[in-house]
Amino acid sequence: MDENILLALKIFLSPLLMLVVTFLQARTSASAGGRFMGWPLVTGPIILIIFLQEGAAFAAKTAHGALLGQISLIAFAWSYALVALRAPWYLSIACASVMFIGSVYLVSLIHIPLWLTFILLVSALYFVNKFWPKYEPITTPLASPRWELYLRIALVIALVFVLSEFSQTLGPALTGGFSTYPVIATIMGTFNHKRFGASAAISLHHGLMQRLYITSIILGAAAIFL
Repeated sequence: MDENILLALKIFLSPLLMLVVTFLQARTSASAGGRFMGWPLVTGPIILIIFLQEGAAFAAKTAHGALLGQISLIAFAWSYALVALRAPWYLSIACASVMFIGSVYLVSLIHIPLWLTFILLVSALYFVNKFWPKYEPITTPLASPRWELYLRIALVIALVFVLSEFSQTLGPALTGGFSTYPVIATIMGTFNHKRFGASAAISLHHGLMQRLYITSIILGAAAIFL
């Protein structure tokens, strides 16, 4: 694969998708932005790049790892929502990140077959949507300052570069798992929380959970057919 094409994918693909999410939130609502994040905006490009760099077998294992990472993402969003009802944004993001990193690491220690991964993921999605914390929905557009957009772009590019460059060192399970870390939701959610209150952040994460099955279907297909 031409190195220039890979470099262009790493620099432009995920940030371009992130711009779409930013536009949706600014024109609609936090929940709508969250629902669009149900698509694999960061994980998808990372797996595509790894497929082009490392081949189909490694990419399939990475997709399986990312599918398990969706469970960690659910733990992140749910714990953020629970803590945000009672605590400021910095405690919410700290608790959610600890939950995510801890669950990714624990899941990487054991082999979970693909069929069981699907069962666990569907069960987790059902549970979190059924028992999502009560909050006041935010239906108005939430605009962000321009500097925040630049920060999002920089962090997304950094994540794509780190995971694609160190995929062999980390292995497919950890690469896939950490590729699901919600960089966009973290930045948008915490700034929404700080500027507009806890409901804005909870609404964003709730929208993400309501559409996460889309990413799960795409990752499952990649894990099966690559």
